[in-house]
Amino acid sequence: MGKGCLLLFVFGILLVIVGVGGTFWAVRNVYLSDKPALAPETASPTETGAVTPGETSAPAPSERSAEVRERLDTMKKAARAHERTGVELTAADINALIAANRKSSGTASVGINDTSLQAQFSIPLQRLDVPFRNAFGLGDRYLNATVTITAPPGTNASSVQLSEVTLNGHSISAGLLDWQLPGVGRSLRTYVIKYANKYGVTDGEIRDGKVILYTSGH
Repeated sequence: MGKGCLLLFVFGILLVIVGVGGTFWAVRNVYLSDKPALAPETASPTETGAVTPGETSAPAPSERSAEVRERLDTMKKAARAHERTGVELTAADINALIAANRKSSGTASVGINDTSLQAQFSIPLQRLDVPFRNAFGLGDRYLNATVTITAPPGTNASSVQLSEVTLNGHSISAGLLDWQLPGVGRSLRTYVIKYANKYGVTDGEIRDGKVILYTSGH
């Protein structure tokens, strides 16, 4: 959820909207907003307030994010060694990664409800180098979106699907991941696959309020 991921998300959606017949007037006034939608704290109180034995308070976001990154690095090493392993991420873990990155802090949050994940975005375009942003008067707009993802056991980067996508309150196709980006020729899914390969993730699932990622062991 660093600057690169946010730019990809914003630029990809704008290209899709314009490419399927939208106009920049519609992009500016229908799909973008002049006000931010503050992402609420979606992690449950038990996640944000949990204290492990020996601690007097819950870890700060920076401390939690460092611990999560360490687990992800361990998973990457296991993948390179062809070892089967898994990493569990709670909503609090993911939100800590977002909050610890100065480029993404305050622009997104996630919540996990048993078997589905909902990501909420409120991204000011002035913080991103979106092409033609100022030329088309988009510099003062916000991309407010919600994305819902479900992932049964065995889901991988090639098969993961979005079950619902809304942009400034307007529903858009849940098949967004597989749309070819006009002028780019690639889909958002190709980037999902790229990042999965980076960490050696071969499959995963969402269950019991967690995202669980696995390496293959081969």
